[in-house]
Amino acid sequence: MAGPMAVSLLLLALGPVAAGAAPAARADAPGAERVAIPLAPGLSASEHAALQRSGAYGGRPVRLLILGDSVALTLGMGLSVRSQSRYGVAVSDHGSLGCDLDPGLQVFIAGSAGPATQGCALWRGLWPFMVTQDQPQVVALGLGRWEVADHLLNGQWVHIGEPAWDQHLTADLQSAVAIFHSIGARVVLFTMPYVDPSDRQPDGMPWSENAPARTHAYNALVRQVARDDPREVSVIDLNRMLSRNGVYAASLDGVGVRWPDGVHISAAGGQLLQREILPVIDHIGMENETAAKAHA
Repeated sequence: MAGPMAVSLLLLALGPVAAGAAPAARADAPGAERVAIPLAPGLSASEHAALQRSGAYGGRPVRLLILGDSVALTLGMGLSVRSQSRYGVAVSDHGSLGCDLDPGLQVFIAGSAGPATQGCALWRGLWPFMVTQDQPQVVALGLGRWEVADHLLNGQWVHIGEPAWDQHLTADLQSAVAIFHSIGARVVLFTMPYVDPSDRQPDGMPWSENAPARTHAYNALVRQVARDDPREVSVIDLNRMLSRNGVYAASLDGVGVRWPDGVHISAAGGQLLQREILPVIDHIGMENETAAKAHA
């Protein structure tokens, strides 16, 4: 987990967060139909044509709002690069540093207890405002980095994979999904990717919260939340995309996809994943738009 110094370095490295790629020329503007828009990796010709017809490359992009922790934040920075001109997706990246859905609980991290991080302390009030303001067709939520840590719940230390914490965390995630549903957005839940920070126990083993077993348990819970609401909630398996061989990987296809801290996703990594993630967002967003028009 990131301490105060690591968080400060992360803030310096991130700089201003891009709200999305610069829009392409409007497909519905005079003469715009003569502008050839290249087919982006991961899109079929028919999907590309459907996006052109809908005006996604111009004034009517698929609107994606990214929320969650700093892993989601750094992923969104790469996904945002030329996202509309290439995929017809306008990305609004509002991940937060230190986003723990239960900021009032004590956590046990790296062998010691302390207060939870406060990056999403006001999420129950702030996220409804954000989705109402942005009016996204798709909200993607990326969490897990803090949820896999031990938390002091009702006087007992519990963690992911134990019934008491699983039930509590499931209720939190369902509350978040309900917020996004309230404005008609479809929801994507990212699985948590494996992490490999250099900070380890004295015997060289990873701290419990960094072990793959915790990642597996969190991702199983995410999939269950999606199964409980299959028409409105989808899962994008970020862990599989970043860990093709089932283990943590710092690079893919010769591209460094993770930060040196072993946790966050590089800008180049986010751009590499555009071809796997943004076509899915296109499909969900356009499906949602069609359904909204049918019920209008």
